This record gives sequence, C-alpha cells and structure tokens, in this order.
Amino acid sequence: MEYRKLIEIELREFDRETLEKSWEWLNDPQLKSLTMTPDFDQESQEKWFESLKTRNDYHLKAGWYNGVPISVYGLKHITGSDAELFGYIGEKELWGKTAAIQMMQDVIAYARSRNLESLYCITLKENKRTYRLCSRFGFKTEKEVTDETIMMRLYL
Repeated sequence: MEYRKLIEIELREFDRETLEKSWEWLNDPQLKSLTMTPDFDQESQEKWFESLKTRNDYHLKAGWYNGVPISVYGLKHITGSDAELFGYIGEKELWGKTAAIQMMQDVIAYARSRNLESLYCITLKENKRTYRLCSRFGFKTEKEVTDETIMMRLYL
C-alpha cells in the first residue's frame, strides 16, 4: 500500500518506559473511551506487564518518535488461527500523521508470519479513525457486538 509518510516512527518492543507512558495515555478520558479501557490501577497494570514474559497469547509493540514512545499496538487473544488487533496513539498531536498505518503494516506482517488466518478488531461505532484505518487495510464489518461496538475482520 502506497502512502506518503508524514512522520517516520521506530517500531520497538513494548518496554517499561512505554508501560509508564501508557498509564498516562489510558487515563486520558478521550483515549480511555475510544479504546474502551476499563478502570485499572498501577498495581494491576504492573502484574499484567510481568505476566507478558510467560504468555504467548499477546504480541505487543511500541511506536517511538523523536526518542520517546508515542503508541502501543499489537495482537491479543492469539490462537492458532486468529487474533484480536488493538492499538492506540497516546500522543494526540500525532493523530492522523501516518503512525497508525506503519503500525498496522507491521502487525499484519507479524500475523502473516505466524500463519494466522484472520485478524479482528472490536471498535466503537463512533470511532471513525479506527474504522477508516481498518477499512483501508481490507477489514470488513462482520457483526455488531453491542449497540455501541462492531467487529471488523481481515482474512489473511
């Protein structure tokens, strides 16, 4: 897929610095709403982070720009055939600057390398940015999950 990169992000492993920034991002009311993040505390976030070392149902990455983390993305609920896509750009001034496209290309390539058959994304119907991004990459609306959410799927 051709596009003009407005910014070039560095794709890295999810680390403690990104974890600490994600605490800030996911407690921002707008981002918390768009990502449908439930309430959580730092202790539970730390336990989750530590659990990643022994889990194979998660694949987490971070996007960095100008030497600082700006985003988190990856796959969760990975099975032998599919996984749930998720991601967010925590630094709002970088929304719409092509970081999400770069993240999406990376995570789809990873899913293909794992020989997954499909990826799905559950998003708010009102989250037009996520809907447009997923549609751009070939995701199709599969079903309504709740009155407020839809599931989109991409067959690899």
